Amino acid sequence: MCSITFSHYERRTVLIKNRLALVTTSAPNDVPKELMASDCCAGTPESIDAILSGRLSNIWTQRQSIKGEAGETFETTSLLVRAINLFSYTGFKGLVIELHSAENATEEDFKKGVDVTRNILKELGMTDIKVSGEQLDPLQSDFISDLAYQYVRVLEF
Repeated sequence: MCSITFSHYERRTVLIKNRLALVTTSAPNDVPKELMASDCCAGTPESIDAILSGRLSNIWTQRQSIKGEAGETFETTSLLVRAINLFSYTGFKGLVIELHSAENATEEDFKKGVDVTRNILKELGMTDIKVSGEQLDPLQSDFISDLAYQYVRVLEF
């Protein structure tokens, strides 16, 4: 099971196991009032990672924790680029670059942007480049779940 928390997407956490995803949030304003009214949620902004490592630690042991730090966002004429340094307890794991195109861009336009980015990275001497555009379920796309799955895939390769 993998857990990824996106601070730049309203502190949503995505749990992925066997190509299934569960999206949670620790942002108190994102908890629907109906859940609080029916006692399905305490309304506390506790992340799923805190619950797993604290309250469920006897049945959940995390194998490896990877944290993104020193992230930067850039905007080009055709892409939104997020670059994040990844670290684990052993040190630097790598650099993740998240690319987004404009909503009206075609798939071909986006692929050109990916190729341009890949060429820039190669010119900078980066040779171990992994790309993922996979979806958890091609028939039912969900942006945040698919993005988390893509992060997992590039870290698994």
